[in-house]
Amino acid sequence: MTKILIIEDEMILRGEVAEWLTLEGYVVIQAADGVEGLEKARAFLPDLIVCDITMPRLDGHAVLIELRAHSATDSIPFIFMTARAVYEDVRLGMDLGADDYITKPFSRLELLQAIQTRLNKKATIEQKRQQEVNQLQEALTQEHEQRMLKMRLVAMFSHDFRNPLAGILASSNILRDYSDRLDENRRQEHFNRIDGSVRRLLQMLDDMLITSQLETNSFDFKPESLQPAAFFRSIVEDFQAMDGDTHQIVYESHFHDSVMADPRLLQQIAANLISNAVKYSPGGGEVRVLLEAANQQFTLTIQDQGIGIPQADQSRLFQAFQRASNVGKLRGTGLGLAIVQQAATLHGGTVQLESEVGQGTSVYVTIPA
Repeated sequence: MTKILIIEDEMILRGEVAEWLTLEGYVVIQAADGVEGLEKARAFLPDLIVCDITMPRLDGHAVLIELRAHSATDSIPFIFMTARAVYEDVRLGMDLGADDYITKPFSRLELLQAIQTRLNKKATIEQKRQQEVNQLQEALTQEHEQRMLKMRLVAMFSHDFRNPLAGILASSNILRDYSDRLDENRRQEHFNRIDGSVRRLLQMLDDMLITSQLETNSFDFKPESLQPAAFFRSIVEDFQAMDGDTHQIVYESHFHDSVMADPRLLQQIAANLISNAVKYSPGGGEVRVLLEAANQQFTLTIQDQGIGIPQADQSRLFQAFQRASNVGKLRGTGLGLAIVQQAATLHGGTVQLESEVGQGTSVYVTIPA
């Protein structure tokens, strides 16, 4: 409940004011002079103080100076009440930090209005301060999350970089030391493996960069005119060169118009989804990439015959660093679907996922054309 301290040496007036405030539901604390008032202000930390100016031992001005000098009491609303209403007294009280000034004799309504006004102002100030505190806490939380994001990205990518680098090193050593013993097809396989590993490294770097930019709202969205059919065909051909010996990657397009889209984000959408489809499909499995159009939109569909995603995991996979519970030892960062979701959203599009464990997964990305 709201506590109000009354500092007044006239016992009858003090009692009358106390009764008014008690009837209004306030908790009332009384003090007969300035010294007692200071003691009770420090002990009870009231929500508001009503104080006389002319009092024995310590006058109201001295009380106010003492209260404003200590952090625990410096912001308590303070109302003077006195019979001395000359301008000099009013000005001095306000200069010392008083919030209001009531001249004796005053009515019950005048006092209650003055108190309510000051309490309302205090509540507004406290609400604003709390908002500032919340904003600061939110900023600190975001800063902490961004630091953690960077740490996790660096940790994961430094680990996952090793496999493509090892593949590049192995193929380059074979080509350097045994090139004369390899036929053209075998040499081409190693060149393709090197190309594929480099592209995987570039994709991982792009994932890291774009994830950081999207998380910090610093990504520069730049749509440009392009033809999705040719754009996605080029990406699929890269995957066919990298993974064609282990997976059947089939591309089919029924959309031949130009659209305005950000090519970096479309690259992220296609590359992450095709990469996932290949990764989580068994050797020899088919990955279908289908481009269709309907109702002023185009839809990119990636279907695989892989391990599928448990129903309980499907919704959370669109959050960064989340992976399905059945991936086992298959490596991954857990960023792919989160990036796809954000990239589609920036285009005003949507992402839908259908999956059944042991049967495969289909992801549908629909973007306005």
